[in-house]
Amino acid sequence: MYSEALGRLINAHYPADDVYISLADAAGVTFFGHEVDGATQFVLTFATDAAGGTTNQPAVIDHYYGKSADVAGGVWHKTTQSASATVAAADGTEDFVAIEVLASMCPVVSGVRYEYVKCTADGSGTVMAVLHDLAYQRTPANLRSVTA
Repeated sequence: MYSEALGRLINAHYPADDVYISLADAAGVTFFGHEVDGATQFVLTFATDAAGGTTNQPAVIDHYYGKSADVAGGVWHKTTQSASATVAAADGTEDFVAIEVLASMCPVVSGVRYEYVKCTADGSGTVMAVLHDLAYQRTPANLRSVTA
């Protein structure tokens, strides 16, 4: 039987710039960022709830993937960096970036898990969140909100 990916493997949210995404029901989230005004920074922040009550910015990103907006040469490449909460996309060669955050990267402080994460773009960058490896498979109409 054919089963669509949305609801079985993935869930998504757009726009996701500066929006806390819950990792309670997924193994991870990939933030897709698009820089539109030159080099753009994308900053990850973890929180204990959707409102961002208590936050943390651990250095968990040691690599990301980027590609040019050039249709002829738009192949993904890997960029490694020292672990950080920030990705600085290079203008021209990284117009589009993919930053993966696994649920296992969520910090736990004094027994409290920071299972909400947001990606904030500076300037006029845009962000889309794609949650993957869902814990509960549902039809798309029955997926729970990823921002609650």
